[in-house]
Amino acid sequence: MSLSVSSYPFFSCSSSYNICKRNEFLSRASLLFSSFDCNLFTEMVCEWESSIFLEHCFSKWQEYIPKVDNPCYASLHVLSFNVRGLDLRWHEVVLLLSSLKSDIIILLETGNIDLYFYEKIFNNFCIFFQRGENKNGGVLILVKQELHVSRIECKLPNVCVIEIRGDEMLRIVGVYAPASKSWSWDDLSSFLSQKCVVFGDFNVDLIRDGRKAEIFHEWADSNCLAPCIPDASTSRRADRVIDYALVSGVNLSIQVYGGNTTSDHMPISSVISDNIINKRLGKNTHWKVFSLFSEFTFSFWEKRWDVDDIDSTYNDYSRFLFLLSARCTSYFPFEKYRASIPIELRSSLSYIRAISFRQRKTKCVELKKKIYDLKRVIKIELKKFFSSQLSSVLSVRNTSSPTAVFFWSKCKKFIKPSSSSIHAFISPGGVIEKDTHKMCEIAADFYESFFKKSNIVKPHPYTDAPLIDFDNVDEVIPEVSIDELIFTVQSKRKKKSLDAHGLNNFMFNYLDLSYWTLLLKLYNKSFQSAVFPTAWKDTRMILLAKKEAICSPSLTRPISLIDSFLKIGERLFLSRFRNVLFRRGLLPDNQSGFRDGFRLQTRLLLFLEDIYSLLANSAPICTIFVDFRSAFDQLWHDGCIGKLRRLGIPFSYLNWIDVWLRNRKGFIEINNKKSRWFMIEKGGPQGSVLTPTVFISYHCDMGQFLSRCTSHFFADDVAAIFAGQLGVRYTEQCLDLEKRIKSFLLDLEYYSQLADQPLNHTKTEAMFSTRAIRRPSFNIKFEGDEGEDIKWKSEYKYLGYIISCKIGWGKLIKHIELKVRKRVSLIRSFKIFGCSSPHLRKTLFYSYVLPIFTWIFPIFPLLTVVQRNKLSHFYYTSLRRTLFCLEWSDSFFSFVIDEPSLEDRCASYWNRYLISLSDSMDGFLLFEKANLSVFRMSWLDKEFPIVGLYRSKRFISQYSVLEKTLKWLSSIPLNSSVPLYELNDLEILKLFPETFT
Repeated sequence: MSLSVSSYPFFSCSSSYNICKRNEFLSRASLLFSSFDCNLFTEMVCEWESSIFLEHCFSKWQEYIPKVDNPCYASLHVLSFNVRGLDLRWHEVVLLLSSLKSDIIILLETGNIDLYFYEKIFNNFCIFFQRGENKNGGVLILVKQELHVSRIECKLPNVCVIEIRGDEMLRIVGVYAPASKSWSWDDLSSFLSQKCVVFGDFNVDLIRDGRKAEIFHEWADSNCLAPCIPDASTSRRADRVIDYALVSGVNLSIQVYGGNTTSDHMPISSVISDNIINKRLGKNTHWKVFSLFSEFTFSFWEKRWDVDDIDSTYNDYSRFLFLLSARCTSYFPFEKYRASIPIELRSSLSYIRAISFRQRKTKCVELKKKIYDLKRVIKIELKKFFSSQLSSVLSVRNTSSPTAVFFWSKCKKFIKPSSSSIHAFISPGGVIEKDTHKMCEIAADFYESFFKKSNIVKPHPYTDAPLIDFDNVDEVIPEVSIDELIFTVQSKRKKKSLDAHGLNNFMFNYLDLSYWTLLLKLYNKSFQSAVFPTAWKDTRMILLAKKEAICSPSLTRPISLIDSFLKIGERLFLSRFRNVLFRRGLLPDNQSGFRDGFRLQTRLLLFLEDIYSLLANSAPICTIFVDFRSAFDQLWHDGCIGKLRRLGIPFSYLNWIDVWLRNRKGFIEINNKKSRWFMIEKGGPQGSVLTPTVFISYHCDMGQFLSRCTSHFFADDVAAIFAGQLGVRYTEQCLDLEKRIKSFLLDLEYYSQLADQPLNHTKTEAMFSTRAIRRPSFNIKFEGDEGEDIKWKSEYKYLGYIISCKIGWGKLIKHIELKVRKRVSLIRSFKIFGCSSPHLRKTLFYSYVLPIFTWIFPIFPLLTVVQRNKLSHFYYTSLRRTLFCLEWSDSFFSFVIDEPSLEDRCASYWNRYLISLSDSMDGFLLFEKANLSVFRMSWLDKEFPIVGLYRSKRFISQYSVLEKTLKWLSSIPLNSSVPLYELNDLEILKLFPETFT
């Protein structure tokens, strides 16, 4: 048979070599695989060898791609609104309903209403109403008629309870709790279930209300309820959050709806990720078959591999891997999925079912009793079996087995859901769009315009200034060795997120290692000649919400899932590029993030060190927190290449970065629906390991433009600190401060325009700090910003830490406690194989709750003694609540489970941290600050004078962060915090257990 010039023939099966090879692989499959996998491999070999052309084989395998989207989840959209008189504001509710398209509406403080009137208005909803204690009270719940809903009888005024039937029962409670309510929180407990959400106006601010909030927390904790609180204030009369939700066993996102209202409460929009599932398929990929077949076909690809025609070769190869994985994957509907149980238990269940049919026919009483006894026995056996399965899963949880992957993926989906998921888009008119296809196109329209190339006025100093000769201009990118390549592949995290071609890093675990010798040629060719396969420029983009799950496209962050093989190439290039940056000394010491040895925690401590030392001088301090608009996505390609060239980056590196940045295209994907393709003409791919380093290299000279302040950089986060001039009156200090800030903003605006890096004026905020005197009344604003002032904030979230103007940590601790409560509530309700255990809950606590506490470890020595003790007690309380032993004391609980205190854990962290600081630039900077603090203390103690600088009574002593930490560490006993009880103590415990509570 003659073959076309453009095709490549498969190897002939008639040659003795190929027959032997084929038989060898079939023998291996029969020895190593199950009968199903062996048959699958044999079928694939026959399909491969019977195809005349590669495309012919691909067309066969294309049929195995499922036509049904997998999976497709549904969510419930809930609107909770204190209308403060429904008869006055029913038209607002109608408008909200038409805009938000909510599935459930909970209206509070409705007053006495005419139900007949509202049944006509809301004719598509089931209506449930509960009267209040006076004419102003009342709760009305509207539920779409498509949902299966029933009412739970409740006689408490201002409390309405309903239950929605899906795969599981979901209970929803609407509560209006005025200060004059006649019932207590404990009266609500009987209406709660394992999976429920309580929406309402609770009239309790969990952050600000002190003892009142503590009582509410105690009741919520006792019922496994975790608060879900919106970020913005819900009361229009005061800056308080009193409308929110309490959840148990449910993932919920919540936000304040920003529309206009005449009520004194803001509407609250929530989304419940429910178990209403459509067309959900399970899948099982036979990776052993994938691995053996990739080894079987290596000789074909070795002959076909041609780096001079890399586009055609790579496209065929990537498509081969995608279709091979599809061919090795079997799908099944989840509703037909059943847990695998031993054959003897299945036989017993079959026997019980058979005699149950016989009993129904014969109506035999003795047979009925026998069935009852047998069911009781089989339930016990099933419980033992599933408990053993749970123990088995926990024993292999930290291995690479598929069971461990299943365990952690199930836990993460339940306990740590993505709070950044997009549930709907808000149109400019305020209408909610939930249709996935339309959402994709709305996002594509926005990002196609967003990624358009900027109009740059030329000549420009970055692109048109004369070039400077550097000694390394002709330096080439070092070649990659096979050992380095395989090490990079094996050390990369194997995630299952798919790129634009349906490939992921997880399949690298099963791809035959021989293929990396072929890809090695591709990477070295790319580094030598700056040549990329066109497919490397294709990007699958998923959107994450920056804050709220229902938002406009402008408030989303596009994450680029780039080609899986390009990710390996980026890692190889990044190690070489960082070496050049280090040798050139381009990155300043005040730039942290995405650099080895420059930690986020150290940048925070350096920032605090500056604030503490300046406050000790009684100087007024202003901190400007600068926000760049979508920083990585606004990277100017021409300017970046031109500037790096003038910073001394060799041409070979610049050419590779230039090709990597340009001519990219992508599509938006939401819930397995895809938008059209569009071009990306600026920015670096979010999610790439290379983008942050290129970004901070491009902006490495920003600090030179911001020379009138002390600046701190972490990636695209900038904090600029200004302090009042020493030795003058407070009024003069403030005037000088205002003048310098305005000059700083001019310099910042100039740099922004020069680098084509737009500022986000509305999110750039200021914080004023001083020891005793309140903030002055001067205003600051950007030049030409139509008179809009920069907002003064009493607190700011910097690098994940809520910092107040007085450098207090109370609100941060409150937020940590709220997050911990939510996780603990989810852990208590989590089950696997239908059962739970103390071992499971303790494992989940260490995996999902302890990391929240470790986030506060860097600043733990800076907290007050009361705050440290309260946090330590809360740590034990959270763990005791997780293990259902809340009645035990902290000390006895610590003894029983051998659990060190939070202080001990923090001390262990700081001991390791100090060791790592001893040989890093981070440590040098902190030690330098500590030395300055020592010199300042010596100067204050009059050990030596400084010419021109006079001591003031307003100057106070100030210890550095390291000094405070070392002093705190010295107070921690060397022996373990876990108490050791003698045998006599345990005997007393048997007789008098209350002495240990």
